[in-house]
Order: sequence, then structure tokens, then C-alpha cells
Amino acid sequence: MDALLTDINQAGLGRGLQFELFKPAGGETRRDFYAELPITVRITGNYHDMGAFASDISKLSRIVTLENVGLAPAPKGGLALDATAKTFRYLDEDEIAQQRKSAAPKGGKK
Repeated sequence: MDALLTDINQAGLGRGLQFELFKPAGGETRRDFYAELPITVRITGNYHDMGAFASDISKLSRIVTLENVGLAPAPKGGLALDATAKTFRYLDEDEIAQQRKSAAPKGGKK
């Protein structure tokens, strides 16, 4: 996961964008067979570089989505992009078994 976060950061820096905020937005959310980790980002730069950044994110080796995207004029010029980047990972067998166990109905038949 650390390598993926570095890749996201490098994708922005490689396009000349400035990260003003880059932090995990809460913990992992587990689903049936995968977990998602949201990361809040705020990036400033120009419009075309932000588009290229989004394209670079789509080409990473792991799935990363950009959600809740907002563009606004940046205080120091250019644009500010606010978004939630979500990355995903498969749950391992132990995590899936634990999840199924905790989802099983409590109590027995009467």
C-alpha cells in the first residue's frame, strides 16, 4: 500500500502539481471480498496537468478511483482539485473467514 501511495504522489509531482492535502480519510471499509481505502487529496495546478494526472492514475498497476471531484479557482492562481482517491485490495482468506463468521446469525435453531 505504501508503494501505491508513493505512485499517486509521484503522478502529481511528475505533472508539476502541488499537493496541499494527502491523507487517509478514515480506515479501510471491508466489502464481501475486498477492502477500500479512501485518501483525501487537494492538488493545485493548471487544468491540463490535472487531466494528465487523472490519466496517469488510471494507468497505475492497482485500481484507483477519483471520487467526489471538485474544481475551483486556487487562492494563489490556477485551479484546486479536491477529490477522494480510493484504492482497493483483495481480502486474504483469513479476513474473509473472519468476516463471514462475524456476519453469521447469532444463536441456534429452536
